[in-house]
Parts: sequence; structure tokens; C-alpha cells
Amino acid sequence: MSDSADGDSVPGDSVPGDSVRARPASEETGVSGAGVRRGPLSQRVRGMRTPRGINLWLALLTLCVVFAATAGVREALATRTEALRQTLAAAPALSSTIQVSGTWQAISSALFVPGQSTPPQLTEQQATEITDQLRGDLNQGAVRLQPASADWAALTTQLNTLLATPPGADGAAVRLEISYRQPLSQHVRLVSGAFPAAPQPAPSSKGIPEGADFYPDLQVLVTQQTAAQFHLKLGSTLKMPGPELELVGQAPPVALTVSGIVAPVAPDSAYWTSDPTPLVPALQMPPKAPPYWIAGVLAAPGESAALQADFGSQGINVQWVFPLALNELNGQLAQPLHDALTALSSTTFPLTGDVAPVDTQLSGSSGLLFPLASFIAQAQSADVLLWLLYVSLTVAGLVVLLLAGRMVVLRRAAELTLIRARGASLRRLGGAVGGAAAVLCVPAAAVAAGLAVLAVPGAGGLQPDGATFSVWWPVAAVLLVAVCGPALMAVWRNRLPRRRAAARRRPRARVRPVAEVTLIAAAVAGVLILHQQGLQAGSGVNLYTSAVPVLIAIPAVVVVFRLYPLVLRGLLRGAARTPGALAFLGLARAARTALTPALPAFALVLALTVAAFAGMVRDAVTNGEVAASWRTAGADATVTPSPSAPSFTIPAAAARAIASVPGVTHSAQVYQTTWFSPSGTQVTGLAVDPAEYAALVAATEGFPAVPAGALAVPASAGAPQPVLASPAAAAALGTGTVTLTTQEQNRPLNVRIAGTLSSTPALPATPTGTASYSFIIMPLAAVKSSATPAAPVLANEILLTGPGIDRTRLTAVVHQHLNGGEISLRADVLAGLTGAPLQHGAVTVITLAVVAAAGLGLAVMLLELALGAAERELTLARLAVMGLGRRQRARVVALELLPAVIAAAVAALACAFVLPPVIRPVIDLSVFTGSATVVPLVPDVPAVVLPLAGLLVLAAVSLGIEIWAGRRRGVASSLRVGG
Repeated sequence: MSDSADGDSVPGDSVPGDSVRARPASEETGVSGAGVRRGPLSQRVRGMRTPRGINLWLALLTLCVVFAATAGVREALATRTEALRQTLAAAPALSSTIQVSGTWQAISSALFVPGQSTPPQLTEQQATEITDQLRGDLNQGAVRLQPASADWAALTTQLNTLLATPPGADGAAVRLEISYRQPLSQHVRLVSGAFPAAPQPAPSSKGIPEGADFYPDLQVLVTQQTAAQFHLKLGSTLKMPGPELELVGQAPPVALTVSGIVAPVAPDSAYWTSDPTPLVPALQMPPKAPPYWIAGVLAAPGESAALQADFGSQGINVQWVFPLALNELNGQLAQPLHDALTALSSTTFPLTGDVAPVDTQLSGSSGLLFPLASFIAQAQSADVLLWLLYVSLTVAGLVVLLLAGRMVVLRRAAELTLIRARGASLRRLGGAVGGAAAVLCVPAAAVAAGLAVLAVPGAGGLQPDGATFSVWWPVAAVLLVAVCGPALMAVWRNRLPRRRAAARRRPRARVRPVAEVTLIAAAVAGVLILHQQGLQAGSGVNLYTSAVPVLIAIPAVVVVFRLYPLVLRGLLRGAARTPGALAFLGLARAARTALTPALPAFALVLALTVAAFAGMVRDAVTNGEVAASWRTAGADATVTPSPSAPSFTIPAAAARAIASVPGVTHSAQVYQTTWFSPSGTQVTGLAVDPAEYAALVAATEGFPAVPAGALAVPASAGAPQPVLASPAAAAALGTGTVTLTTQEQNRPLNVRIAGTLSSTPALPATPTGTASYSFIIMPLAAVKSSATPAAPVLANEILLTGPGIDRTRLTAVVHQHLNGGEISLRADVLAGLTGAPLQHGAVTVITLAVVAAAGLGLAVMLLELALGAAERELTLARLAVMGLGRRQRARVVALELLPAVIAAAVAALACAFVLPPVIRPVIDLSVFTGSATVVPLVPDVPAVVLPLAGLLVLAAVSLGIEIWAGRRRGVASSLRVGG
């Protein structure tokens, strides 16, 4: 006899000694008890019938789980790589390089040999040697450099004031630098003239001490912009002071002759942006000093010695620049690259040969550290959330695979029992079942992994830093469960009986509470550890705490299904007192059905919980991005003055034309200017039409409403004007009457604070989520012009709201009626948030998690329906014999299935409400909104109800098909097969 209703148990248990008992002769010789000769035992096990259909379902489920787990994490890795590359592409060109620099004085002192009369110079051969050695030291590990042809070095003098002001400087002094850069020809295009010729040292006959190193004449190159600014032509000469020579005690001038005019080949490259002074002259206007120009010229090959001789004592900066190769950089290398670049500041480059003493005088740096650090912080914050989904979804898939393995064993129960009775050992039996599963599941997993690689090809090239393991460990776990799960279940069901089982067997009633208490304790411990330690970004993956959604489902399943029999018995007693028999029959069947074991219930609850968690996060991210777009843009469309039009105004006719653009539902004109209190406090004044502004604020999201009557213009002249102020402005202006003045042609205004507003659409919030300015809001009618008091003050900003503002028409109207207006659209801000690679990829993975979790719930329901199909067919046939019609039979079967589904729904809903307070403190969703504002996490009931409703519809359709199929087969046939 079986000891459970669903037939999962076997008659008795085995003892350890039974495995070494002597086998019967029939077991060794292959002769059955009836004396019939059979083949070897291994052949009988290998040749036993294998139900292909059941294993095909197991293989199909394996394929789906492996694909979901592998494609999801590959999508996350590919998204991270794409986001990294876009982040680096947006960085300045100079940031994508490694710069090694030093001073000429330090390098010359390091190269000094006792006995030399003058400081040694850095020859071009030594500079090249240093370049090659630095390149070998840097180009390793996570750092990858572009080809050697992209490297360049520079010697740049200090700024020296020209002795004579060139034409075009408008009398302002010109401070000039000379930059020697190699290579030069590949970065410039010669427009006119020729490259400089090698200079000659000054002869001693001109008052220069014999043996003195001095070059009074140098030829230089200038860019087109420099030549145009200072009216330079070929042969023009610029004179600057030279070095102070010993014995002479004076600084003879150095003449710089323009031998060629050049144009940059790539002005945005690091070659020019590292020091743009030679490219374009810049006029400097210090506050308490006369203006002056900063400009530069280029020295050519062969002039490095002359440059060092003339200007070395004044100071020369030496620099080597190595562009980084970032095209093949993937997201997993961001952290190693950041670590390698960070170490540059404390690295001593091991130079060898005659330049070895220079190694301690060089220091390295890279501008890529900041964008890398920002990206890593965002990516790791997103990873914390994705790992919660990823681990939970994988665990849910493994539980569903266990359920599928249970179905395989139950469907083959009679066959396995017969094979076991004929003498097959447990090892051979388990191997046969596992081998049959492996034949189909292993190829299915391989196909799924291949499909995931084809579907998400951007995750390749992973480095051995744990990323490869994180991609492929679910495949190994899924295969282990799919292959070994059925084998172990088959072995457990067909184990040998124990001796003295009645005396040794522990009652199951004692085992279940112990197991439940242990599981609940493990779940509570996981939640406590999560809250104590958190999911620290960049600290790696903790599979225990990352499975919190799974851990929360455990107590819910235990509690709900502990109460389930009690509730069912109460309903059954109530149904027994009703005159009808349908409810009683259905509930009675539910009380003893096979749909109530812990594994199917836990699988269904877990799938629904993961779906609820993913849906909750998806909704929170979506709502957070929308809220961030409102905080950043203020309105659906805003017309503001461009920086080149400070006196921008919006006439009344233009405002009416803009408000009439298709799609505009509300508009509000704003006059924005700066006001000053008597104590010097500066506030931004926003003058609005109170009715228009209040209506527009009501049509926006996240901005506080304007109190009715708070901006009314006082009836009596001279009375203070009530205004609304930000908290900062209210604290600065106080509670009394304050007279405000402005630098515009407006009359002074007496105001008093009538209320506070934390934010306003006219001044959007900063990325930190707080008001960016100290502002006050006043009626537009209260602002009077000092020049024409009767004329209304014209607005210089207009806010628009509407769900579908015609962008093209709005642009045309603004260009037609206004000069110097800029249009900002909230849709562009929102598109920037949702379209960012990191955010978009994370939301895609979250959406896939919702779909995958719903699919797992569907698989659980299909498996349970398949497991109970034979018994339901027999039940339907017996009910038909009892005289019940099709609708009545359907009601009975529905009442048999519905209580278990409702119990699972209750447990899943409980998990959906418990998840937000448990998860909220340990995840940060602000990474998806680009701000520091906390994104609220609220329960997502539809994410549970909608999949559950779909499962109920599926169950109803399946039952209808079963009833229809039973009618076609006939009652007698069903009873004959079932009996």
C-alpha cells in the first residue's frame, strides 16, 4: 500500500546493508524465476521502453530555461559593453589617451653626468627611445594602445611676452609659446610656404661667448587662425626674449620667422585639444589687469636642440601621449582598465639604457578615469537589480524542471517498478532514466545556448574575470537538474524496503514541520543578511542574498498551504449542508487531489513572485523616468531665450500663435529676471499670469499646485505684493515686507512671502532632485516698467503642455515670430533616459524576466494538468455514469482545480506586498533616472493577477478540451482504460 495520496511513496525503505546482499542466481545469470532465459541485465535496462513524448517535453522546457537564463545575462553584458563604448565615445579625445609628462629641468638633471659644462639635452633619439619603452610598459593587461603611429611627443615652452605687439592684437600684449611636436607632418596640412629649415647657432663674433648654446633665429609654423588674427604672412617675424647668457648678462632676442602656414588635419583630436594654444589665439580679459592674447607657434623637426638651448632655463614641459584603443573594449574590462589607469599616478616606469635615470622624473595620467568611474558606478548599481532578477528566475526555472522530472518519473512509474522487480539495481535504474533524459536535454541545452549567442552576439570576448562563469553556470545547473533530477527521483521511488521499517521509520508528520521551520529560518536569515550587508555594487554576486524573491516565497508557501487544508475542510463542511452535490464533490476531490504537493505549489508561487517582482521594478523604472523628465524639462515644451539673445522677449501675438499650435492644451507665459533685496540677497523672479500658471501646473506631474488666491494683486496702491517663494528664498527674505530691485528697467517692488513652493516648472530641478535656484513667483501684472509703466511687461519664456504637441509646427511658429528662441521638449529628455544603452538594456532584461516568469507559470500549470489528466478522465467518466451533464462535470472538475490555484495566488499576492519593503532599502533605481531622487517601489498587483488570469483561462480551455475528448471517446472506453 502507498502511504500518500498521489502515489509518490514506495512500499518500504531500504537499509544500508541491503546494497551488499548476495544477488539471486536469476539476477546474475539473466534467468527469470519462471525459468525463461533472458538477456543480460544491462541489456534489459538499456533496452527498456523510453517514453519519448515525456522526455521531449522535458527537453523543450530545458531549452526554454537555458535560453532565458543565457540570453538574459548576455543581453545585460552586451548592453553594458554598448553603454561603455557610447560613454567613451562621448568623452573628449584627450580623455582617451595616456599622458606621461615631466619637466625639462628634471629630465636634464637626471641625464646630467659629472664633468659636463652645460646641462645635457634630450635628443630626438632619446625621446624616441623613451616613447618605445613607455609603450611597452603601458600596452599590457587591460590597457590596449592604438598603433605606434598614433603616439606623439611634445616639448612646449612657457608663455613669453613678445617684444613687439603684432598687427591685429589691437594693442594688447601677446604671450607666445613654442610647441615642438613629433610627428608633425601627419597632423598638419601645409597651406602655403614650407616646413622650417634647421637653425644655426649664433656665431661668437656677435657678442656671444664662445661655446655658448644659443640660436637667435628660428623658423616656425603658424595656423591659419593665428595668421589671420595677427596679420601674419610668410616671412613675418615675431621677436621674444631669449635666455640670459653667462658673461654677457643679458637676454638677446630670439626672432621667430614664419616659414609656413598650416591647417590642422583633425582639429578635434587629442593632438590639438591637449593644448589648443597653437591652433587658435585666445583673448584673455582678467578682471583687474589689461587684456592680453595667448597664442602659439609650431617648431619643426630638427629644432628640438635649439628650443632646449634657448628656452630650457625658462621652463619646458615634456609630454608623451599614447591614444588608447577602445573600439574592442567590452563592459567586463571597464573595472580592470580603471584600476590600471588609476595606478598610473603612482607608477615608476622601468626605463633602461642611457635614459634609465629619467624613470623617476615621469608621471602618468589619463582623463578617462572620471567617465570610467561614472560608468562603473551606474553599471554596478544596475547589476545589483539584475542579479536579483537573474538568480530568482534561474531558481524558478530549476524548480519547474524538478516538477517536470517528477512528471517523467510518475508517467514511467509502472514501467520502472516492473524493471526494478525484475532485478535492476538502483544505480542501473537511475543511470537509464538519467541517460534517457540526457539524450534529449543535452542537445536541447546546446541548441538553446547557440540560439542565445546568435540572438545576443555582443557579449563575446569576455575576459576570465568571472564573467564567463556568470554566463554559463545556469546552463550547468539546468542540465544537472534536468538529467539528474529524474534519475534521483526514480531511485528514491524504487528504493528497497527497510528491515523493521515500522520500528525505525520516523513519522512524516514530524519530518514536515522540521523541514518547514528550517526553510523559514533560512529565508528569514537570508533577508536579515541582505539588510545587514546589502547588495554592495561591485562586491560580486552573493547567490544567497540575490535569491531574496525566492526566499520570500518560501514562508508564503508554507503558511498558505498550512492553512489551505483547514480552509478547504471548512468549505467542505459548508458544502455538505447545501442541497446540491456538485460543490461537495468538487471540494472533496480537491481535498485529496494530487495538485496540492509542496513542489508544484512552490513552483507556481515562485513563478508568480518573480513576475510580480520584475513587473514592480519595470513600473518603478518607467514611472521614475517619466518623473525625472518632468523635473528636468518642467513642461512638455518650453521656449526660452538662447545664450546669444539675452534681450529675448515674447510679444502677445507670438504667444497666441505658440499657444494655438496643434497639441497644446495649456500655456503659461513667464517673465524671468533677477531681483535683489536691500541686503544684497539675489533671487530669481518669475512673473506669471496666476490663472494660466495654475492651470498649467495642474496639467504637469510632480510640481506642487498653486494655492488659490495666493498671487492676487493688492487692491490698494503701495501694499506689499504677496508672492510664493522657494524654501531658500523664504528663509533669505524673511516674513516681513521686502523691497526688491532689478537691473532691468523695472520699478522696485514691495513683496511679502504668502507661501512656499518646493519647485516650479519654470525652473526645473537639478540632477540631485532639489530646486536649483532661490526663486519667487509673482503676478505678471505686479511688474511695472520704469520707462512705460502703462505697458505690460513682455514675457521671455513660455511653458506648454499637451500629450501630442506638433514639434514641426511649433518650430516653424517660433522661427516665424521670434528671433533667438530655443525649444526644449520633454519627449527628448525622456527619450534620452529610456534610450540610454545601460538603462534600455536593463529594462529589456526586466521585461524578458516578466515574460519568462509568466512562461514558467504556464509550464507549471501545463505540467499539473498533464499529471492529473488520466485521473480526471476517469473522474469525468464516473460522473457521466452518475448522470451528470457536461456543464455539471465541468463545474466539479473546476472546483477540484480552483482551490489550489487560489491558494497559490494568495501566496503570490502576499509575496508581492512583502517584496517592496524588503527590497527597497537595498536597491537604488535612481541609476535609471539620471538623478539622485529616490524612485519609489510599490507592489505590482497586475503582474500577479494578469498571469494568473491567463493560467485560469488556460486551465478552463484545457478542461473543456478534456471533456470534449472524453465525449468523443465514450464513457465505457474511458472506464475500461482507467479501470
